[in-house]
Amino acid sequence: MDNKGFTLAEMVAVIAILMFLAMLSTPFVKGYIDDAYNGKAQTFLRQFNEARMNFEKDYPGTTITGTISSDNIPGCKIEDIYGQTGLSVSPSFLLGCKYLHYPTELNGRYTFSVGGECSVCSESVVSMVGDNNSGIYKGKCACIDSLGRIYKESTD
Repeated sequence: MDNKGFTLAEMVAVIAILMFLAMLSTPFVKGYIDDAYNGKAQTFLRQFNEARMNFEKDYPGTTITGTISSDNIPGCKIEDIYGQTGLSVSPSFLLGCKYLHYPTELNGRYTFSVGGECSVCSESVVSMVGDNNSGIYKGKCACIDSLGRIYKESTD
């Protein structure tokens, strides 16, 4: 008898081995995904700092203060603040004024702020902290100081 094909036992064994390998590789893949989102967040942190500096240069006497969350980014009319000095605006106002686009992939993963607290930076200008959905970066922070240097808290 010359049967071509696989027996049920052989197919079950192969599927079991593949499931076991997938189970072993899942934490590594999740770590790579967390690293990718953290890299995107750090890039956004640098862009946010640049946008903050440009905004404050375009509107002297105006400072950016506060925290960004994905649900508080309104639209705005730039002429509403034109000519006003000593005015404080929120980071969400800065983003709403099209100086910067908030990446929707970071929703629920990171919180960005101006002058926020970060354990690795004594005088941070802008900072970010990992939220609940940031995986291994939950509670970890990164910040940019007044000289433009970025400091990152390690995940170890």
